[in-house]
Amino acid sequence: MNKMNGNTIKITTGAMILAIFAVMLLLNRQTGSLFEGFFIYLLPIPMVLYAALYGFAAGLMVFVGMCLFSFFFGGFTTIFYAITAALLGLIFGTRIYLKKDMTKTLFIVMGCSAFFTILSTVVLASFFGYDLSADVKAMQDTMAAVFSQTGNTEVLALFTPDLIKQMFIISSALMGLLDGFIVYALSLFIAKRLRIHTDRALPIWEIYPPRWTGVLMLIAYFYGLYSFGAPSSSQIVTDIRQGLWVCGLTFLIIFGVLAVIRFIQAYITRSGLLIALLTLLAYFVLSQILVFIGFGYISLGLHEYLNKKFAESAQR
Repeated sequence: MNKMNGNTIKITTGAMILAIFAVMLLLNRQTGSLFEGFFIYLLPIPMVLYAALYGFAAGLMVFVGMCLFSFFFGGFTTIFYAITAALLGLIFGTRIYLKKDMTKTLFIVMGCSAFFTILSTVVLASFFGYDLSADVKAMQDTMAAVFSQTGNTEVLALFTPDLIKQMFIISSALMGLLDGFIVYALSLFIAKRLRIHTDRALPIWEIYPPRWTGVLMLIAYFYGLYSFGAPSSSQIVTDIRQGLWVCGLTFLIIFGVLAVIRFIQAYITRSGLLIALLTLLAYFVLSQILVFIGFGYISLGLHEYLNKKFAESAQR
């Protein structure tokens, strides 16, 4: 009897999760995708909660139902976002159910989110009716108009279509990472309110990748950077090289920003507002230098040095 009651509750909860998912899709469709940007953060959460309660096998059945509902109730451009959101929720919730390390889970969620964002932006752009090349051309024309008015037309030569495309991809990757972090934080907040046990992730300052990853990403950065000056005759090889450049640049800049934040905390101020403003300023002024700062933070001992200085400043 208890087993039957448990299965009944599981099926009922799954039906409720599917209903919530369908309502969000219908609301988004009836409002002309007005809330699509907001629902990106909410769509994974029902799947996260269900998989966290009942595991992968049960969650997979609900995931199939979500995929079907995405085709029935989602708009044409919403289908991909809804399916990837459900998949992200299934992965995240299953790791909670299996009590996996939450720090690794955070990185997996952010990585999957960034991958899905880039996939929707680049690979599936033509399928969803977006012309990435046309967008890049429009950006270049806008920049040409701005630089011609200021008399800095020689600067425009630096912004080639390939560079603008890579900047567009990088911004998409960073946005995907941020989206993944928001989904992670919101899901855990709601899970705790529902009494779903989750372990605590390590503080951001204790997250430290192996030293060899810094060397690997620096090599990927320079190898990809070389393709801008000497592109391959094969477009696929060029895309792979530039993709490696994006990965290396993004990875090293993230840890470069962490190094800047830790430096500000250790030597300048502990004010959250000032730290945010100074970090933002450093990002815009030192964007390329942050690559090498990030490399030093990972592979040359800068992480340990800044943490030591931070601890010393806290004792004063």
